[in-house]
Amino acid sequence: MSIGLPEKGKALCEHLGVEKGEELLFVDPDNAMYDELDLNKGVQETFFNPATPLAFKDNLFRDGRIISKELGEVLRNWKIYLPPKQDQAFNQGGAFIFNGPSTVHAHYDEATGAHARPEEMVRLALETANVA
Repeated sequence: MSIGLPEKGKALCEHLGVEKGEELLFVDPDNAMYDELDLNKGVQETFFNPATPLAFKDNLFRDGRIISKELGEVLRNWKIYLPPKQDQAFNQGGAFIFNGPSTVHAHYDEATGAHARPEEMVRLALETANVA
């Protein structure tokens, strides 16, 4: 799920070479889900949060090594897609695991780059599936 318009999402899938991207595309042009989940947002959280440089450091150094090669590959193909509304650019994301109507796990990005680790989210989702 991402803020944006369907046509921008399709363009991003094409840019990244994601096959069948249209079938997997969930967009939130009106910010409804972000608002419902009460995700962090604001200029402070986006640009001036002390957690931002720490998150970037953690993302640059993973497992005791610099991941500059992988980062360089990503940045070389990076393209900016502007959200439909200007203030949406200050929204932080999150990662959630739901079991029906219940929230099993919630991670609110504290600052820019302070994302949940995908491997941790997969582990938690598998644990949830094994319990259910």
